[in-house]
Amino acid sequence: MRLIRDEAPDSGNARVGTRFWIYPQPPFIPGYEQPDRVWLSIARDEIGEGPSDLSMYVADPLYDKQPYGFANLPPFGGAKRAPVRPGPDRHFDNIDPTSRPFLAVHAYACVRFVLDIWQSYLGQRVHWFFDQTFPRLEIVPFVDWDNAQAGYGFLELGRSDVDGILRPYALNFDTIAHEVGHLVMLSETGVPTVTSPDGDFFSFSEAFSDCVSLISFLHFDSAIDRLLRRTRGNLLLYNELNRFAETSPETQIRLATNFRRMSAVTREVHDRALPFVGAIFDSIVALYHRDLVANGCADRRLLDVDLRELAQDEFDTFRQATAEAFSTKPLYFKLALTAARDAVGAALATALKTLDPNTLRLEEAANAVTAAAQGTAAELLEENFAWREIIASR
Repeated sequence: MRLIRDEAPDSGNARVGTRFWIYPQPPFIPGYEQPDRVWLSIARDEIGEGPSDLSMYVADPLYDKQPYGFANLPPFGGAKRAPVRPGPDRHFDNIDPTSRPFLAVHAYACVRFVLDIWQSYLGQRVHWFFDQTFPRLEIVPFVDWDNAQAGYGFLELGRSDVDGILRPYALNFDTIAHEVGHLVMLSETGVPTVTSPDGDFFSFSEAFSDCVSLISFLHFDSAIDRLLRRTRGNLLLYNELNRFAETSPETQIRLATNFRRMSAVTREVHDRALPFVGAIFDSIVALYHRDLVANGCADRRLLDVDLRELAQDEFDTFRQATAEAFSTKPLYFKLALTAARDAVGAALATALKTLDPNTLRLEEAANAVTAAAQGTAAELLEENFAWREIIASR
């Protein structure tokens, strides 16, 4: 994949990429107080002030603006803050992360980072579904509003309010990645012209966007390293991998690790999305375990039990064995997780083009993802989608 992450000194080659700071998780999450320096694949001579490029630009209102809606769309015509300029070396890692201009830079960097990942999985550039009207996505880094939304030509970010503490979503990678997920899906499947009362387009959109957030988070090397160190390689533990849209260290909006089946959910789109997200997470973990077992890093019995129904003594046994192997072979764990991430991410992306947004059902989406997967990944996805009652067991 064409993502560049390196803290080595700049080679002076403008085509190598452009440096930014990104917080993999919001800075109020313990362990993530400092951002990561990330190289985006886009060249410095392709990014203008703002930041901006041929696919997107930042418009940062000087005063409060109303959120966009059906009768109010980009481009923003009001007074704007001065566009953020890169440093003398044309990188954007010179901006103070505690400053107001950093919101614009961080929001842009997160969108570009996620787009790089999913264009790589798709094997082609994403052409925005609105590009006949607006050739570029407008990113509004701050609106005084307790929400974030992506729509026809825009992505705008408000702020959370927890116990009187305001935290901008422009610093929340999970939130931004989720919204970019909606844009990528609509750009690949197309926009539905009709919606059936029993259709699942909106539930799948929520599920796919949560998966975009989950898988994109796993593209931060520092996050994978921190995750594996904290869990000693045991991804069944409660950790940052399965948190979404953090609003405080104690409160999460959605969890990928869940035991929901279709027989237990309501028609509410977020609730109905949970089994699909859970199946994707389960498949990543199952692929990860297969790789660990193949490399002698985990007990082979791990492949013969239902991890959702482990007794405590069995769980403790596997946890101890995994921790011991991680202490001596940490690189194997990282390689196994990134391979599982990419196998499932590529299948999700490839499936999009085969889906009809007007008739989409979760069963159809699950079958499309399974058909797009390769080898063991297809087998495990089918098994997990069946356990979640999204598809019939065979």
